[in-house]
Amino acid sequence: MLLCNLDGVITPEASISVLDRGFLYGDSVYEVIRTYQGIPFALKEHLARLRASAAYLYMTVPWSDEYITQEVQRTLAAAPPAEYYIRIVVTRGADRRIGLLPEPTTQPRLLIVLMAIAPEPTLSEQGIRLTIAKRERMSTAALDPAAKTGNYLNNILALLEAQQAGFDDALLLNAHGQITEATTSNLWIVRDGVVETPPTTVGILPGITRATLLQIVADLGIPHREVILAPQDLARASEGFLSSSVRLLMPIRQVDEVIFPVCPGPVTQKLWQELLAVMEKAALAQIQSF
Repeated sequence: MLLCNLDGVITPEASISVLDRGFLYGDSVYEVIRTYQGIPFALKEHLARLRASAAYLYMTVPWSDEYITQEVQRTLAAAPPAEYYIRIVVTRGADRRIGLLPEPTTQPRLLIVLMAIAPEPTLSEQGIRLTIAKRERMSTAALDPAAKTGNYLNNILALLEAQQAGFDDALLLNAHGQITEATTSNLWIVRDGVVETPPTTVGILPGITRATLLQIVADLGIPHREVILAPQDLARASEGFLSSSVRLLMPIRQVDEVIFPVCPGPVTQKLWQELLAVMEKAALAQIQSF
């Protein structure tokens, strides 16, 4: 099931100009959110990151957070009851002719897309098989991965490389050989009883689920740290997982020749339950505020 809201018009299908800069150049920003019990989780945090990404691209978002939230809710209300993947896209808009420099009169466009997802989040028992890609992560000095833009070729090519090699996804290294993240997810491992994840300085998207998990491990008193990881560090991991907004946690079964001892591991399972509890609490609070 697909439903779109383009510039306030809700429709099963939407189209943009072939001159739109998001289509021509990936000159756009976006966020992906999932609903839990019908409520968008962490929408406020996602909208804050959307504005930060737009500012990085020298792009103005002319709509208030309140308006975008209203349009998300209006689009959800027009859809059948279900859990949804929500994609919010702000493209810089369509110029009158093709050229790299945006025209002063170009107006941004707002697109909201809903796609139905599984009614209940489930922690995978099979896990995911990863490879370390030969392709480097985009440099923070070139196009900072902290900005969630429509330019995703770096990630797409790494994912294609991984799948052609028989793996599900890829981990990308930066120019210093440090692990950054997977193509659409942040990386976590448990090593010597400590939950570890790469710091933002290595060149990653600061995930909203990542931030939630960092708060959870702090609240629970679980030893944790943001630390630079090299590929050889994975051999000492007792378990690992990826985090993202839609699938939440994905246990790691294997990275190249390294097979993790347990999948999903006990820490992964604990954090899964705690994350669902946080989402449940947030959904209940939102419902009570209506």
